[in-house]
Amino acid sequence: MSALLKKMRLAFYILCGAETLFFLFIFFQHRQEIFVTPPFWSLWIWGVVLLVLSVIFGVALPILMRTLFHSQAAREKKVEFWRYEKLQLSLILISLLGAFFACFAYLFMVPEFHLGASVLAGLYGIYSAIPARKKVTAELNYYGLKDVK
Repeated sequence: MSALLKKMRLAFYILCGAETLFFLFIFFQHRQEIFVTPPFWSLWIWGVVLLVLSVIFGVALPILMRTLFHSQAAREKKVEFWRYEKLQLSLILISLLGAFFACFAYLFMVPEFHLGASVLAGLYGIYSAIPARKKVTAELNYYGLKDVK
């Protein structure tokens, strides 16, 4: 297994573990009927804000980052391995932030529409960040990179 894939999996598992623990904490709080109210604004406004943040971090920013990286690689006709590695680790971090915002939507018990959409955006962020060997190998071949250890 390549060093890059190991780094990506480590970052992914640590962040997913933290999200899972946060979600379980919130779940057990709700089971004990302990509810957290947001510090200011209404629940509807918090729902909209957390939905927008979940979509931005779970969906939009990862797509934008990949697009910018690809356009820069096409323009320069060369990709350095360290930049690709930095991109992949940044994508994992940013994509999984969308799920954290979805957890906050669940914590505050925002309206169902906003909660559902936030959860979907967070799940998409988790799904897009999964470090699969086939995906990484295909991208390394596409950019003409050799996996450096």
